[in-house]
Amino acid sequence: MSKLFLLALFAFSTTALAAPYPLGTMTCADIGQFASEAMGWRKEGQSRDQALAALETRAYNDPVEKKNLTTIVDLVFGSYGRNWSVESAGTVMRTDCETGR
Repeated sequence: MSKLFLLALFAFSTTALAAPYPLGTMTCADIGQFASEAMGWRKEGQSRDQALAALETRAYNDPVEKKNLTTIVDLVFGSYGRNWSVESAGTVMRTDCETGR
């Protein structure tokens, strides 16, 4: 009985520590910082296509990082980004990352 309990406890604890989605080598702070950068591009008048082209010039340590940054560009240049400031975009994306959304 105690072995089963320990096994269940181990499984639960490893699940609780697992990230909700892969970040590659990036941290949630990195995600927030990039969101602020992307919002700065939007505020400067760059188009979504220009922002996506800028992503093509970046070096990535893990393929999932490009996917995540592309998602952020889509959010920033979409309807969500309409009401964000440079600072709030970073805060929203960092907080969402930290809470697993």
